[in-house]
Amino acid sequence: MSERSLEATCPECGRPLSFHSSEVRPTRCDECFDGYLREIDNDFLASYGELGVTSRRVVAETCLRGLVLDQPPARKVLAVAIMEQFLLASGDLIGLTGALKNRDREPIARSFLSFRLDGESAEAFFAELAESGETELLASLGLPAPEQVATRYPGLEPDAARDLSAALTSLVSDLRKTAERSGSALLLGELAGQVHGGPALTGNSSWLPQDGLRPDQVASLVLDERRRQLVVQAVSVDEDRLGEVVDAITRMTNA
Repeated sequence: MSERSLEATCPECGRPLSFHSSEVRPTRCDECFDGYLREIDNDFLASYGELGVTSRRVVAETCLRGLVLDQPPARKVLAVAIMEQFLLASGDLIGLTGALKNRDREPIARSFLSFRLDGESAEAFFAELAESGETELLASLGLPAPEQVATRYPGLEPDAARDLSAALTSLVSDLRKTAERSGSALLLGELAGQVHGGPALTGNSSWLPQDGLRPDQVASLVLDERRRQLVVQAVSVDEDRLGEVVDAITRMTNA
C-alpha cells in the first residue's frame, strides 16, 4: 500500500497530481506553482524591500551599540552576532543578485528563497564585482547605465529619470565598496565554507589543536563533515574592526 501511487487533481488547472502515500500531497502542479510564484514576484520584492532587506543592518547596529556598554562575556556574544548578520546580509545580496539574473528562467521568489550561501558562490560574486565594469555589472542585472536611462525609458518624467540614474549610480558605488570594505571577500569565504551544524561559541580554544584565542577573541565552532574536522573561526571584539563589518552590512543593505 505504501508504494501505491495516489492521484489528485490540481485545483487551478485540473491536471492530475500523482504522488505516493509516503509523500506530502502537492497543493498544485509544477506549472501552476511556477505561474503562482511569478505572479507574486513583484509583491514579494516590495515586501522584502520594506523590512527584510533592513533586518540584518538593524540587528548588527543594535549589537554594536550594546557591545560598547557591555562587559567582556556579553561583548563576545555580540561580536559573533554581528558576524552572523554579516553572513546573512551577504547571503541575501548574493542570492537576490543571482535571482534577478536568473529571472527569465525561474521565478525570483523561488531562486532567492532556495539560495544557500557557500564559499564558491561568495568567491564568484566578489570576483564578478572586481572584474566587471559599471555598464557590464548593471547590464548583468538587466539595468541600464545611469547615462542611458533617458534612452532606455523615454516615457519617464525628467524627475523620475534623474532619481533612477542616481539610484543606479549609488547601486554600483555600494557594490564596489562592499567588495573593498574590510576584506569582505576573504572574510566571507572563510565564514561561508562547506560546513554543517553549529555554530557553538567558546572563549577558550586551548583544548583544540589550533592556536589558542587571545583575551579579546571568541571562537565560533562549526563541524565540517566533509573534511572531518572542527572549524574554529576567531572573532575579535575590537570595536573598530566590528564597526567596519557593520559598515559592510550597511553597504549591502543599501545595494
